[in-house]
Amino acid sequence: MNKEYNALIVITAADYDRVSRNYPRLAANLPARNIIFIGSEEVEERVKRDDLPEKVQFLNENDLLPFENVNRIMQDILSLDDVPRGMTGWYYQQFLKLEYAKVCEDEYYMTWDGDTIPCHTFSMFDETGTPFFDLKQEYNENYFTTLGQLFPGMKKCIQKSFISEHMLFNCEVVTEILASIERNEALTGNAYYERILRLIGIEKLKYPCFSEFETYGTYVCFKHLGSYKMRDWHSFRYCGNFFDPDTITEEDYVWLGRDFEAVSFEKRATRTPESMDIFSNPKYRAKLSARQILEIVQEESEGYKEEW
Repeated sequence: MNKEYNALIVITAADYDRVSRNYPRLAANLPARNIIFIGSEEVEERVKRDDLPEKVQFLNENDLLPFENVNRIMQDILSLDDVPRGMTGWYYQQFLKLEYAKVCEDEYYMTWDGDTIPCHTFSMFDETGTPFFDLKQEYNENYFTTLGQLFPGMKKCIQKSFISEHMLFNCEVVTEILASIERNEALTGNAYYERILRLIGIEKLKYPCFSEFETYGTYVCFKHLGSYKMRDWHSFRYCGNFFDPDTITEEDYVWLGRDFEAVSFEKRATRTPESMDIFSNPKYRAKLSARQILEIVQEESEGYKEEW
């Protein structure tokens, strides 16, 4: 049983350009009524320029939450006249995703990372209409330190992570979370985003110390247990190290889609002729699946690894 909702993609113009060749696939496969790119005027120009389906729309980020509102707070906390756009932007894009709950007219909305492309269609609800939390594996202690101060008594509640390049948010629950933060007498500031930033403070603002996904998922587990069903989500985070978003083919997507729901092209991806041959070599493909090849590659690598 599916319910209608919009999908939001908060993105910069540079990131849009890097992956835009794949956006027709995104428009075809995301299970949403409309896909709304949220960004600057430069992003709007690109959305209007590209021949994408009518369901692809645009919303100016400043109409949702003015960037300067967040940036001024960052400047005040850091005692700086000029804060790097990227430092403010990392937090700002998360606040935009939460802010949308205030204007959303549906029960749910989904956020989706602009560097991630679905390999095929999927549903965010089970046959009874219960929404899914899609889980992967990631852990940042700072996220839960902040979470525990925003909501005393809350802590990491599942082994896996709620961070999976997308999330289906319930508008009422998001509104409840933001109101709870603004009622917390131990926090300083006015709006929820100011309270979060001042809580993190000058020493830690330069590090990732807040996750909208971990915060929302954990809050639901503590306050609305049973309202979501948990599901393992298999996506290829480091696909950009092995495939070029400008040359990846339909055949590649079909083959990758046997093991992955989606693939990502992160801007930090580093490709070489050797790395691109690993997954594209027809001799390897004839004998091994994408999962099997990745598992072999991961044996020699460190850091984040996909798991099954």
